[in-house]
Amino acid sequence: MTSESIKIGLVGAGGNTRLRHIPGLNAMDNVVVDSVCNRSMASGQRVADEFGIEKVYDNWIDVMEDPDNDAVCIGTWPYMHCTLVLAALENGKHVQTEARMATNASEAHIMLEASKNFPDLVTQIVPAPHTLNLDKTIKALIKDGYLGDILSVDAAITQGGFVDKDKPYHWRQSRDFS
Repeated sequence: MTSESIKIGLVGAGGNTRLRHIPGLNAMDNVVVDSVCNRSMASGQRVADEFGIEKVYDNWIDVMEDPDNDAVCIGTWPYMHCTLVLAALENGKHVQTEARMATNASEAHIMLEASKNFPDLVTQIVPAPHTLNLDKTIKALIKDGYLGDILSVDAAITQGGFVDKDKPYHWRQSRDFS
């Protein structure tokens, strides 16, 4: 194992990135979260101040082109994932993106094909955490034959709970963003 630090740039620092990714990365030996670009310079600076991140950018391209970054963690809304993953790969960065991977199957295939052009780079997607326990149960039921022959599955999940009609519209309920 090398003693050299792996430097990571963040594009998007929403709830999951702040609650899970940054603390998890900061807890690792030889990993440094080196830069952040959020929706505004002010919000990026707040994240940098909170977590001791050295560089704040106002444009995601700067994170991709930063020669110090070995990898990029994408925590934006899904409509940006394809563009950002492609840019990370083209700039020689390992890349992790939040779920949903893409806004549609066409984008997902573009991302897959692009990743094949960079076999030495790690590309990964973060699974949606609110279904992990359910996923294991469903897999076991299918494997055991309990559900019989699966002919079709149709699911729509916008968040971890039921939609509350009295609350403001959430970005995850918009097909354009989520």
